[in-house]
Amino acid sequence: MIDYTDVEKVIENCFEEITAASRQKYDSDQADKTAALFLSAQIKLSLSIEEIEMKAKNAKNEIARIEGEKYFEYKKTSYNKNSGDNKKITENMLTNYVAKDDDIVKAKLECAQAESTLKKYNYLLGVLKDGHIFFRNLSKNKTWSE
Repeated sequence: MIDYTDVEKVIENCFEEITAASRQKYDSDQADKTAALFLSAQIKLSLSIEEIEMKAKNAKNEIARIEGEKYFEYKKTSYNKNSGDNKKITENMLTNYVAKDDDIVKAKLECAQAESTLKKYNYLLGVLKDGHIFFRNLSKNKTWSE
C-alpha cells in the first residue's frame, strides 16, 4: 500500500525544484530524479483526490437528507400551529424555510468547500503532470541553456 500522508510535503518539494530550475541551470541527472518525484506526487495526490471526491459526494447526500428532514419538520410544525386558524403554509414558503435553516446552510458550505478543494487538487494534478514532462525533457539534454 502506498503511503500518501506526506502528499503536501512531496508537492512542496516539487515546487522547490521548479523554482530552482527557473533560476539557474539544472543538472540533467537531477532532472531524472525530479521527474520521478513529480510522478510520485501525482500518485499520492490522486489517492488524496479520491478521498476528497468521496467527501464532496457524501456532502451532497447529506444536504438532501437534511433538507428532507427539515421539510417534514417545518411542514408538521406549520400544521400544528395553523390547525386552529385554518391558514396553510405554502410550498414556496416551506421551501424557503428549509433553504435558510442553519443546518442546511452549514451543510451547503461544507459541500462547497469540499468541491472547491477537489477542483484545486485536480488543477494541481495537471500542473504536476506538466512538471513531470518538463523535467523528463530536461533530463534528455546535457544541461539547460538559459
